[in-house]
Amino acid sequence: MTDSTARDSVVWPPPLPSTQSAGAKKRRVVPLWMLVAASATALVLGSAMGTGAGASGTAEVQEQLDAVQTELVASQETFGAQAEAAYESETARLAAEKDLAAAEATVVALQSKVDALTTDASSSATTIAARDARISELEAAAATRAAAPVAVADVAPAAAAPAAAAPASSAYYANCDAVRAAGAAPITTGDPGYSRKLDRDGDGVGCES
Repeated sequence: MTDSTARDSVVWPPPLPSTQSAGAKKRRVVPLWMLVAASATALVLGSAMGTGAGASGTAEVQEQLDAVQTELVASQETFGAQAEAAYESETARLAAEKDLAAAEATVVALQSKVDALTTDASSSATTIAARDARISELEAAAATRAAAPVAVADVAPAAAAPAAAAPASSAYYANCDAVRAAGAAPITTGDPGYSRKLDRDGDGVGCES
């Protein structure tokens, strides 16, 4: 009688461990299905000891065993799904870390390019400034050279002033008659109006007679 009471006091089926997250399952040393199997074995042994070898007790134990096995299969499936989810989560985490590392490497490469372009821009600015300074020097030198001839030209007319009477000495004679009519006969080389056509013998004196 005591054995029957003890058997009836056993909670059946035993409560399964509460379903935990995939991360908690990953930290458990003993899988869930092993815990369930151990509980079922202990329960079957206890029931067998309490009921003896009677036919009715055997049938009841068999039903209980079937129920526990069903729960065990369900627990194994749940554990497998959780393990697969944990694996996929870990795979996704590794992929995310890989993508992050690639993005960081890209940022470093782009920053290097920006630094190189900044250096080139500074060098170009220095070159342009030096070129502008050189252009200014050349323009100033050209302006100085252009101003120098103007000063000489301003002084030159004063030196050439005595030659102003030269136009009055210009003359032209068509023939010796014109020379005689002008009272310039005989006309010699260097005289105004002298030409070779007036000096037929080429001795430097024209219109002698």
